Amino acid sequence: MGKRFDNPKNILVVRLGAMGDVVHVIPAVKNLRLEFPSAHIAWLVEDKLEDLVEGLPGIDEVIVFPRKQLQAKLKHPRKYFKAFSEMRMFLGKLREKKYDIALDFHGNFKSGFLTYLSNARVRIGFSRGHCKEFNFIFTNVQITPQQKKMHRIDKYLNLLHGLGMKAHYQRPVFSIPDTDRHYIDNFVRQAHLNQKSIAIIHPGTSLFGKYKRWPPKNYARLADRLIQELGYSVIFTWGALEYEIVEEIISFMHHRATIACKTSSVKQLVALLQHARLFIGGDTGPTHIASGIGIPTIAIFGPKDPVVYAPYDENAVVVKKNIPCSPCEKRRCNHVLCISSIAPEDVFNAVRKLNYYSE
Repeated sequence: MGKRFDNPKNILVVRLGAMGDVVHVIPAVKNLRLEFPSAHIAWLVEDKLEDLVEGLPGIDEVIVFPRKQLQAKLKHPRKYFKAFSEMRMFLGKLREKKYDIALDFHGNFKSGFLTYLSNARVRIGFSRGHCKEFNFIFTNVQITPQQKKMHRIDKYLNLLHGLGMKAHYQRPVFSIPDTDRHYIDNFVRQAHLNQKSIAIIHPGTSLFGKYKRWPPKNYARLADRLIQELGYSVIFTWGALEYEIVEEIISFMHHRATIACKTSSVKQLVALLQHARLFIGGDTGPTHIASGIGIPTIAIFGPKDPVVYAPYDENAVVVKKNIPCSPCEKRRCNHVLCISSIAPEDVFNAVRKLNYYSE
């Protein structure tokens, strides 16, 4: 390790979003904490994922980029001055620690620009061809991953090579406040579920990723079989704008399933996931959290490449159809055969296979 990296006092981690990618950065950050136990480690993240990063042991400070607030104010000319004032306050917060090292795990123009504005002495990012939107112009130490195509977790661990570190996978751990844990425990108790065999299904995705959603009728048929043939108690979790999806699934079912209580934070979601013996979901943040904390997980994949985006742990099974146009990076599709051609039988068989290896 070069002298300029010895015993840094202040380290900045930059990964603004999304939920799954933030989860994928956690193993690298755990390695940072092990390597530099006395350093002050701050994480720069967008406001919508602040509570996810707050729940991570080893993070000393969360610096929030107020994206939602700024976007709302910039829609109204009368609020421009206030938006400018908030941006100045944010930049003051970003610069006050005088970071020795900043690591840009995000790798786009915005993250690179914010990393540059932090005034960190050493700014580590990915080399040209391994980042987006000319991100490399903002960094002064650039890392080329070992392979062009690799899992995101491995790619993020590769970034630590810029510090001379040999990083290894570390399972994510979340700190859950007692109030959130009691809230979830009360819900599970009042729902009168068989707590020894809870299966949690998360059918939604963000609106940005709605093309990755499996059809509601398929989830309904799968859930009925989990209840009738394997004796699971099924809970459907949901996020913003997803409650109607769960209601539609329930309306197609013949057996009783439970709609989860509102989880107003990622910490509450993690507390609920910790009750599960099985998790089923698409290529979305809750799937990566469930697998990351050790819940046996079935991931239903459509257009995205599992080599890059699949749940990382050995306790996960990916269900995917091999069709000529998949994987792809499109945001729109006229048929989405990659996800719609997956049958409930395919996922149910994956559950039985996972149960066999888990016993």
